[in-house]
Parts: sequence; structure tokens; C-alpha cells
Amino acid sequence: MKRYAVYKTASAPASRTTGSVALALAAIAFLAKRFGLIDADVFVLSLIAAATIALATILLALFGFHRIWTYGGPGVPAALTGLFLGLLALATPVLVVGMLVMHSGASDLATNRTDPPELETNVASSEQPFLDWLNTALVEDVWPAVAAYTGAAPGMTAMANSAEDRLYPDIVPRRYRISTAQLHAASVKALEGLNWQVVDELPPDLLDAPTYLQAEGTSQILGLKHDIVLRVRPDSVGALLDVRSRSRTPLKDLTDNADRIRLVFSEIDRVLLETYGDLARLSVDETELEEDLPAEPVEDLRETIPLPSFKPYFEDEDAPVAEGLDAVDLEG
Repeated sequence: MKRYAVYKTASAPASRTTGSVALALAAIAFLAKRFGLIDADVFVLSLIAAATIALATILLALFGFHRIWTYGGPGVPAALTGLFLGLLALATPVLVVGMLVMHSGASDLATNRTDPPELETNVASSEQPFLDWLNTALVEDVWPAVAAYTGAAPGMTAMANSAEDRLYPDIVPRRYRISTAQLHAASVKALEGLNWQVVDELPPDLLDAPTYLQAEGTSQILGLKHDIVLRVRPDSVGALLDVRSRSRTPLKDLTDNADRIRLVFSEIDRVLLETYGDLARLSVDETELEEDLPAEPVEDLRETIPLPSFKPYFEDEDAPVAEGLDAVDLEG
């Protein structure tokens, strides 16, 4: 009995090999970035390479299925393995792109837009020319074109122009009915609770003196660095708190700068609640404040000059007498 040669496709085992390479590259890049072993540019370029290899893996696996369906022969387990590894290798690039789309807010956000707290300890962002170019191209070219095509130009334009007042209406300065020294102590306790390292501090020397705090934090997923600045100044109510959050890279994680400012406020509220108990009498809403009106002068309707109700006199004979006054004998 004549035996015919069994057809064997080469694309199925090739997809399994390339899928293993893509998954290993994506996993190594993710772990290296999480522990700070590589910078943002190397991380993004590694993800682009891993995504390219993963797409090639998926195409090879699909082509292998087609050849096996047409000509028969073994290779289905290898093609399934390659397809699974290719899809798994795409998970990290898709996650990064998804976080960029979902958290496409400002990389530097403050509660006071006109007078934000300054970074006293100037921490410069790492050298990332490719990522800076990519972020600029996305903001200036890609997103406006997509917005114009989909008809969502107003929202994208506001996002591109960093219209924080419209995007973050709740990110505003907050006032507290306590002294600046007390609010500074609560802020230090809040930063400790968030596991953010304080890198610069201006402690209060008086109860109503302005204070300053700057801390450094790390995101949970990608290990991205960000700077947090808290500025406490005396106010007519008690103390005025301004917060600023700045990302050192255009990459985004599960939380953005607006979320970090909200987290600072909530943590300070928790500390004040544990310390004083009644938070409602400490925090002041902006809507409760009235504009400070200039004091109106009080007009005196009387025509005569007001005189004191008693005359000063000296009990002791040796007491000093005002100069320029003649002695008068009251008995004579």
C-alpha cells in the first residue's frame, strides 16, 4: 500500500517560537521599568518591538491554521500555543496604551492655576527624547485629527489646551479653620500614610507662618515617579492649602495628577478626623466664603468733639506733671 507524505506546515511551530520571544521581551521590559532599571524611552521602544513580534506571531498562527485546514497534517497544538503567546504578549502594550487614553490629562496640575506652588527641590525629568516627541505628536497632530473626524473637537481641544478649570472643577484650594502649623502637621502625617517620601520641607516657626512640603511618590503598576507639593499659607479663615502634582514622564498609570491631588485631600481629611473628630467645623467650602468687602468709614454726626467721661488725675505728689501746664490753686 502506497503511503503519501504527510503535509507539515512551518508557520505553526514558527508562531510558537516568535510568541515566546515576544512574551519574554514584554515581560522583561515591564519588570525592568517597574523596578527602575530602564528609562521610559527604552521601555516604550521595547514594548513597540514586543507588540510588532506579537502581531507577526498572530499572523503566523492564523496562516498555520489556514494551511492545516487546507492540506491537513499536524501543527494545531503549535499554532494554538503561538496564538495564545502572541495575545498574551500584546497585553502589556495594550495596557500602556489604554492608560494613555483613559488618563490623558495634564502632566502638571495645581489647585491654583495662576500661582501654583513652586518646586523648591528642582527634580528634572529623565532624558526621554523619543517619548517627548511621541507625546507631542499625539497632542498636536493625532488627537486633533481624531477629534475633528469624530466630531468631538470641543472636548479634545480643551484637553489639548490644558483647560484645567473645565476638566477638573473640584481641584481648587481648600481652607481650614485651624492654624497653618496644625495643618502642616496633618499634611506631614498624610504623606506618611501615603508612603510618599518628603524631600523638602519648610516647617512652621510660628503658629500662623506659611509652610511648605515637597514629596516624591511612585505609581503602583509601572513605578513612575511623580512630585507632590503642598503649600500652606495663613488665611482669613485659618489656613489655605494649595497642592500641586507633576509627572516626570508622559507615561500614565492607573492614577493621574488629579487623582493624586484628590488622594491628598482625602488623606488630610482622614488625619484631621482622627485628630479633632469633627471635620465639618474645620474644612471650609469655597461656596461658603463671601468676598471680603472694604471696611466703610464710620461717620460721626456730632458737631462737638467727644470728651472722655473722666479727667485724669495723679494720686501721688511725686508723680510727674505734664509740661506746659500752670499750677492752679483750687482752694484760693
